[in-house]
Amino acid sequence: MLNSLYDSWKCRRAGRVPGGALAATLAGLCLLNACALEPGPAYEPESLTAGIDVTLTPLDAFGAGRTSTVRPGAGGAQLGYAAAVAASGGLVYVVDGASSALVQLDPARAELRVLYPLRDPNTAGLYVSADQIIEVVDRYNRAVVELDQSGWERRRFMDSRLIPAPVDVTQTNWGSTILIADGISQRLAMFDAMSNPTGPFTTTLSPVAIAASITAIAATDNAVFVLDSASREVTQLDMDGRPVATYGEDSLLAPVALAVDECGRMFVADGHSAGLFVTSPEFYGTSARAALPPELTPAVTDLWIDGNTMYVAAGSQGVYILAVDPPCMGP
Repeated sequence: MLNSLYDSWKCRRAGRVPGGALAATLAGLCLLNACALEPGPAYEPESLTAGIDVTLTPLDAFGAGRTSTVRPGAGGAQLGYAAAVAASGGLVYVVDGASSALVQLDPARAELRVLYPLRDPNTAGLYVSADQIIEVVDRYNRAVVELDQSGWERRRFMDSRLIPAPVDVTQTNWGSTILIADGISQRLAMFDAMSNPTGPFTTTLSPVAIAASITAIAATDNAVFVLDSASREVTQLDMDGRPVATYGEDSLLAPVALAVDECGRMFVADGHSAGLFVTSPEFYGTSARAALPPELTPAVTDLWIDGNTMYVAAGSQGVYILAVDPPCMGP
């Protein structure tokens, strides 16, 4: 069974077949015919691209050179270098390399305060849930720390065997599973909501490496997306850890960040002058570019989407907030 899954996956990569029921049918035919899959009718990129065309409109910006709208809070903090960003409920969380801390930004009150010190802030590993539970990669202690919105530490996710060098974190299975990407093993590890390790995510396909260099991960309720900066592609996995599809393998320049919205649209920052790479499982094989402010394009360090608002961490440029159009109307 394992070899059959692996062969089917190799066939899918060779054929670049689309997702969904059609993909399953083609993958099965490919398997029966030893991957002798003939190209089908050509897609119509012009018509399909319209379905993933996205416009990003700047709404606000905070950080170095843009602090006029933000005043330091009780902690006296001032955003200096945005390494990672996440947002929920109107609050923005930023890993700030200048202050070596996780900080909380309240745009409505124009206040920023330190939540949690980080001895090594060189990480884009940050996640926040809808109920304001925050998970941040603590590189120095080789762990992921879970905090409430006041900065109180709730628990730690640690396992020297599974995550000796965590690089990113996300939630899936409706919040019941925490996935942590490791930079040494280049694998994903699973933890339950109480921080108990439940094993590697990819045991069902151990012959297949997830990535040569995991840079970022994102998830929906039923899929996981892994950004590999070395192969310059995004791999979609199902909830059993099986590869379903790849995206961007012929289009990404130097990918550094990934975000996926509730509709399954993928946004990848890769330093391209035309802006973010945009694609979707619904429009497999097609992609578009969403323009960013020119000064932002080469500086992106992390991406986050909350509803129809995108947050872009851009190092010394600070954090930009942009409206996503057309909006996502739900999964």
